Amino acid sequence: MDNTKQTTSRVLEGSAVEILTAMTASFGLMAGYYGLRSAWRKATYKKPRARGIDPVGEAEVFLAYGRNRDAVRVLKDALRDEPDNLAAKVALLRAYSSSSDSKAYCSLARDVQHQVKDQPVWHTIQENGRRLAPQDPLFAAKA
Repeated sequence: MDNTKQTTSRVLEGSAVEILTAMTASFGLMAGYYGLRSAWRKATYKKPRARGIDPVGEAEVFLAYGRNRDAVRVLKDALRDEPDNLAAKVALLRAYSSSSDSKAYCSLARDVQHQVKDQPVWHTIQENGRRLAPQDPLFAAKA
């Protein structure tokens, strides 16, 4: 009986090792696939304007589907080409808010404050800012 237990134990240990080996190989393949996929997307990326698409509109679609990182990438690209594009900055604020990036949100909110201070969008920027960075005086409610 003792021999049977030892044999069963060895078989189970062997199975566990095989399972771990298979899982490790599978993880390696997945990591390789996603790494290559990411590199391919970066290498073949064309800016929205080069494809005849409004970058803010494309970013809004990305945001609607929860693809915040893609929205941020598109909007930052647009702002490199058009640094005064207020619509892109406001959309980028929305993307930062959706991804809870308080540092980037606060920095960009300070940048656009003078342009939108008297517009209804400033109220929304302040509300989101209070949620992300309640201690920041920029977002303090005015009585």
